[in-house]
Amino acid sequence: MTTTHSTVKECIHCNTPLEKSQEESGFCCTGCEFVYGLIHEEGLESFYDLKQEERLSPLNDQPFQEYDFSWLGDEIEQREQDVSAGDRCEIELSLQGISCVGCVWLVEKLFLRQAGSLSCDISPATGAMHVAWKAAEFDMLSFAHELQKFGYIIGRPRDGKRQHDELRKLGNKLGICGAFALNAMGFSLPRYLGMPADFMFAGIFELIAMLSATLAMLVGGSWFIQRAVQSLRAGVLHMDTPIALGVSLAFLGSLAGWLWKHEGLLYFDFVAIFIFLMLGGRWLQTAAVERNRNRLLEQTPVPRSLTRVPEGDAIDLADLQSADRYALPAGQTTPVASILAEGEADFSLEWINGEPEPCHHQTGTHVPAGAIKLSQASIVLRAEENWTDSLLAQLLREGDSSAQSPVLAKILKVYLSVVLVLGFGGGLAWLLTGADLPTALQVTISVFVISCPCALGVALPLADDMASSAMRTLGVFIRKPAFWSRIRRIRSIFFDKTGTLTQDLPALSNVSDLKELNETSSGMLASLCAKSRHPLSRSLLRSLGLRGQKLIDPKLETHEVPGLGTWLIGPDGNRWSLGKCSWSGMDESQVSAPHAGSELRCNGSPIATFTFEESLRPETAETLAALGTKQIYILSGDQNQRVQTISKVLGVPEPHVHAGLSPDDKARVVRETDPDHSLFLGDGANDSLAFDAAAMSGAVAGRGLLEAKSDFYFLSSGLKFLPNMFQLADRHALAVRAVFTFSLIYNLCAVALCLAGHMNPLLAAILMPLSSIVSLTLVAGFLAKNKRFANLDPTNVAIVS
Repeated sequence: MTTTHSTVKECIHCNTPLEKSQEESGFCCTGCEFVYGLIHEEGLESFYDLKQEERLSPLNDQPFQEYDFSWLGDEIEQREQDVSAGDRCEIELSLQGISCVGCVWLVEKLFLRQAGSLSCDISPATGAMHVAWKAAEFDMLSFAHELQKFGYIIGRPRDGKRQHDELRKLGNKLGICGAFALNAMGFSLPRYLGMPADFMFAGIFELIAMLSATLAMLVGGSWFIQRAVQSLRAGVLHMDTPIALGVSLAFLGSLAGWLWKHEGLLYFDFVAIFIFLMLGGRWLQTAAVERNRNRLLEQTPVPRSLTRVPEGDAIDLADLQSADRYALPAGQTTPVASILAEGEADFSLEWINGEPEPCHHQTGTHVPAGAIKLSQASIVLRAEENWTDSLLAQLLREGDSSAQSPVLAKILKVYLSVVLVLGFGGGLAWLLTGADLPTALQVTISVFVISCPCALGVALPLADDMASSAMRTLGVFIRKPAFWSRIRRIRSIFFDKTGTLTQDLPALSNVSDLKELNETSSGMLASLCAKSRHPLSRSLLRSLGLRGQKLIDPKLETHEVPGLGTWLIGPDGNRWSLGKCSWSGMDESQVSAPHAGSELRCNGSPIATFTFEESLRPETAETLAALGTKQIYILSGDQNQRVQTISKVLGVPEPHVHAGLSPDDKARVVRETDPDHSLFLGDGANDSLAFDAAAMSGAVAGRGLLEAKSDFYFLSSGLKFLPNMFQLADRHALAVRAVFTFSLIYNLCAVALCLAGHMNPLLAAILMPLSSIVSLTLVAGFLAKNKRFANLDPTNVAIVS
């Protein structure tokens, strides 16, 4: 591999490496630019002093989105209903975007500025937030909306209880086994230092060491044994298998030595220390995966329940049946194919067919499952199918892709076979040459003890964590174990077009016209866009930035005309409208737009016309070129002309470009092309089946659908992380090979000593931590310079396979 490096500037707010096109502004996205200005305007600059060089997640469009916090209002009302005004109330919540002490300080400052606030305790590691306030005096919804403007999103307590409980239990076991390891080591040390066997406390010391190792086995060793048994029942070899085998035989042999009074078999201190180290490595690995899984709130635009019409009672999504009539709030997804029974509304079909333009639906029209309602207007839908039969239910099901590395499984199979043959064969050889049973057993046990994968059990989790930490600096979060060994097998990369290769929102073409608007027009435009979910309105609001947010008048009531736009009456009595070109804004008569875009009008007179274009993510062409020998494919549900235009700009060959695909079509193309060595990157429901068909998957974060089933998700505005990811995977592989090579040499030498009968507990107690230190040093030497990977420029990186 040949690489050249260049210094890359970082975002002023979040410290994410900038694309070349972003270096002039100094920000990776408009969201970061907006929050940076807001923090300085509010006099909260100390945030940057506390944050220092800590990297935050890019904000993108988050501060400008319309979030539904109605559930939070219901929670607050429930907690205040049985208390008097001024009484203390409490609630457990989650907070997305929290990552450092600076974030904690900023959120607490914003909280304490609210009337009726009492306390706000936040965990940066988990995002858990405990809030206490005075009943009827604290406005939680106002606080939630203010936090959103600063880049933090309040959500329900996380549902990932099983993973959190596992991490907590693992941490508890680690702490307890640490105490047992200290006990076993402390009471074994006198024997190593020459304590006579007839010393009055010698028996007590050995008893304490034995009990410490026994308790360590019960608390920590059982954890590995249970998982080893489960993996063997499933016909899969796991790293826990050699760990469980080694620690079990070492403990049983030590127990036999304690009963027979044979010092050469007393490995109790080794057993306790080994369990502690293995638990430490596993805790590190589990914590890293859990941290990345918890980076985003568990959210989805698919409603968990619906309101039945006209009864008004709630229907659980799983109980939704054909012919049920239900209401659908703005911003949520139609769960099943339905008929629009009452009203009219605009829907986004981007998740279904990849087309970014909203579609207007009137009474009696068919609305497909997965259509996102953009309009605020009240509508009634009639389900045409059960939830279990819905395409969306099918797309949301988890795939069966394995996270186990096939290479590691082969290595473990050979490793276990060799260790078992050498251990039992060595003991048998000594018996056949006339040695007594304790001596032969000592040889066997010493082989199992010294060949335990101690170095690998600690070094490999560290390598995974360091590599994953390097990717977090680029806004990429690894979710599944064995990721780094699996990513190196990728030969083909499949991209969805809309929202993956392109920006999530259409880009405003005539930004200069927006800047020329006077304060009154800008304020009316910002107010018209503030509560709209239409992609063009969101693009305009994002372009207005901090200036637009300051000009929004929350007292103004906006009115929506589905299929046309929105209007309001300004403070001066004038009627302002934003909508389809040629719509006067003065009535609800449907018109045909002469061209794409939107118009701002006052009393029917045009004020400004805004045009938009589908834009690629920054430096996408250069990034794809930097992927070297990887085969690039574009799979899209969008129209062929749009897809071909994008593919020509990116230099993707025509046979690798597929347009107008259904979800099944995307999955079929992946399966027919390169299913075992493919990576699929997407963002919508129509990519879900392709996720299942591909060997690995990556999701655009913030959509609330595919993150939960992807191998990784990313928050960065560009795709520059991809060549960096593959290069880092190669560096990770070098570190793993170095550790394996060292372990092989170490084990050959150590096992030779065991077979020769020269191994003893003291020598094993020295070699075990020494081998771990060398392994960790090797990993650090290859992967410690995380910043080096974060600052790679894909236009200056050549990957040569």
